[in-house]
Amino acid sequence: MSLGSRIKICLAFLIVAAAFPASAATVARFQDDNLALYSESGDARVLRSSPLTPLLRGKPDWSVTADIAALGKAEKKSWHLVDADCLPPTFARCLLFLAETGKPGVTLREYDAQAGGFAPNGFAMPPGPTQAIWYDDSRILIAANTGPGSLTSAGVPRLLKLWTRGQPVYAATTILAAPLDARGIRPFFSLSGGGLFHAAEVTTASGAHELYHFGWAQNFRRSQLPTDARLLDFFQGRAVAVLGDSGWMTPEGRHAPGSLVAYPMAPLLGPASQTLPELAYTPPAGFRIIAAKAGRDTLYIHLRGASGDRLVSLRKGAPSWPAGNIALPAGPLELVAASDLADVALVVSGSEFHIVGRGRTRTITP
Repeated sequence: MSLGSRIKICLAFLIVAAAFPASAATVARFQDDNLALYSESGDARVLRSSPLTPLLRGKPDWSVTADIAALGKAEKKSWHLVDADCLPPTFARCLLFLAETGKPGVTLREYDAQAGGFAPNGFAMPPGPTQAIWYDDSRILIAANTGPGSLTSAGVPRLLKLWTRGQPVYAATTILAAPLDARGIRPFFSLSGGGLFHAAEVTTASGAHELYHFGWAQNFRRSQLPTDARLLDFFQGRAVAVLGDSGWMTPEGRHAPGSLVAYPMAPLLGPASQTLPELAYTPPAGFRIIAAKAGRDTLYIHLRGASGDRLVSLRKGAPSWPAGNIALPAGPLELVAASDLADVALVVSGSEFHIVGRGRTRTITP
């Protein structure tokens, strides 16, 4: 796998579709030096991608990756693409998450972009509460309705399983189990220049978050984060999280509620299983951190306050991390994705799409 690639549970493609509610989250993925895009217009539902350079110059060079409408028609389904996760370095094998309007759950299918169709004997799940991410080129991590005992009392997945292509899903290996009364389990996968990291967050019945990091041998290590903190991303070999109302008392002192903290992963996954957090950023008074997305050298931070939204760029430093405001049109923002290779981020402001970083802010046309 190319370390210039980035895979996460944070979904894979930019969805621009009038059929979806305006309040629905926009999801995007930079694939090395490409931006992948899913768009809907009339009956057309097409997944396409363009190299980043011509896109920034205002002359995108689109190529079709998958015709979602045609795939659905062949199986007598009216599918919309909800999510997709493509495996580097070729991005040819994709996990497609497909939904039909008015019907619950998502259908999981493995797609072969080079062949232009669903992969024979590929990963597949019927409509349900399915979450899945790649583990390697023949296995995925999946949390879904995989059989008796796999769902909580509320009907959400509670088992994280390692599933090998061609294996019956009920025979997949359970690597983490949440209690029957848990609110859910959420997997993470991050691949960048800072390393390859897996994690899983269990939300307990009380609403507390238990975060576990693990490597190839599923050597689970419980994060030392407080249970009201949330993992946001991985940046330069560090886990990045926003603190909740309890803050965090560490050997270096107390980090204030709402602060952004980072801790190195290597010591945590090593024999000592210990790591020291550092304060990365404290938002201005009246603002809170909504999201963080990691580029190569820049960590992009979305802030929200009574006076509006802001976008901040952050760089690793010592003893403090230098921060700067990024100029964007006034109004609500959404920090969608960041590129580990190009060190830029995609931001939605109103109905406009902007690429920020590495100089001026550029407006792009999907």
